[in-house]
Amino acid sequence: MKIPCLKHQGSDVHFIFLKEQQVDFLCDLCQTNMLDQHQQLDFSKLINIQKALKQPEYLTSKIINSEQLITFLKELYQNDDNNINLQLIEIENIIQQLQIQLTNVQIELQVLQKSYNEFRQQIRENLEYIIKFDEFKRYIDNLQQLQETINPQRISENERNLYFYFKILTKDNLQSTQNKIFNLLEYNNQYMNQENNQFNNLQELYNQFNQQSTAFKNQINPKFPKTIQNTQLITKEFQSKIIDTIIQKSKKQVKKINLIYKWYKSDLNAEKFWNNVDGQDNLLIVFSLQNDTIFGAYSPCKWIKSQNGQYVKDETLSSFLFSQKYSEIYPIKQEGQEYAIYCHTKYGPIFGGVSILSGYYFTFSSNNNDLQILSDFKVGSSNIGMAYQINSSGSLNTLPFGQSEQKIIMCEIFQVSFI
Repeated sequence: MKIPCLKHQGSDVHFIFLKEQQVDFLCDLCQTNMLDQHQQLDFSKLINIQKALKQPEYLTSKIINSEQLITFLKELYQNDDNNINLQLIEIENIIQQLQIQLTNVQIELQVLQKSYNEFRQQIRENLEYIIKFDEFKRYIDNLQQLQETINPQRISENERNLYFYFKILTKDNLQSTQNKIFNLLEYNNQYMNQENNQFNNLQELYNQFNQQSTAFKNQINPKFPKTIQNTQLITKEFQSKIIDTIIQKSKKQVKKINLIYKWYKSDLNAEKFWNNVDGQDNLLIVFSLQNDTIFGAYSPCKWIKSQNGQYVKDETLSSFLFSQKYSEIYPIKQEGQEYAIYCHTKYGPIFGGVSILSGYYFTFSSNNNDLQILSDFKVGSSNIGMAYQINSSGSLNTLPFGQSEQKIIMCEIFQVSFI
């Protein structure tokens, strides 16, 4: 299919450029001119028409904004049939080489077996000479013959001969005997110390096969978008936004998000909360109000059951508040990282705020928190903008839960684990 470019005669349109209020058709010259004129060109908004016609996953990746879904779809269209087939051919070639090499190794092993048998026989023959093995056998044969004739005197005489035989080897000439054996083994060690070239080649091929097959398996097992397991509150669309934010802020890949506790209505109180979160980190806490408003927060900080109260600093700057109603994320400020979370057993979860410096200690100010849930989990407040960043279009009075007094009916707590 050819679409003529209206700006450049003789050129065909190859791209669609997505803008806020319109789309532009671009040929190669249009794109080159934009770059030459230093015009802003967001390549994520540039759609290759031919590729889009062949790969719906490519086109879909251009019209969505979930980083997880975009990554997943990119893997699908980048690992096309040609790419997969080429890798499979490489693996099949290695398998053929492995089969040939296995035959070579089998031949090499047979040679090694023969060499070992010869080596063992040579050792035996030399040991027979060193320990005068024929003499030992003669004494044993004599004993067997004497036992048949039942001649005690001759048996005792033979026993005495055996004693002198062992005495010469073990006491009188032990050092000499052992030195002869060591010299024998040293010589044969040099003789047996052969390189197993065929086996080494097999090992190299196996390593190549392992690397290629692992890469191939990774390609045909794409990274499916992570989800928040067993949540009744967060929509699929907003799950994607939360997980994308966690990945972006933490600079780590999420392995799993598991539900560790859930409360309903009257079951909510500070004691149960602290009994379940004490010592835990990487927690995602979600609340639902009577009016179906969903909001919450994530922080990597460890929740500490404190009787006196203490702030916990977020060194990673990956904490954030969120409102599903407004589809908003409120990240922690650089200057607010000291106040990521506040731990006190007489309160529920508290995020952000402003404290008064008293000596070397930060004194908690209960009226200036970004998000605060009190002990009964029915009353709380929000004043985003203290330690957490409100968006530029919002105001400090914006409530993530859409009402001044919280009437919480459900709370879910999840723990995030990373790869």
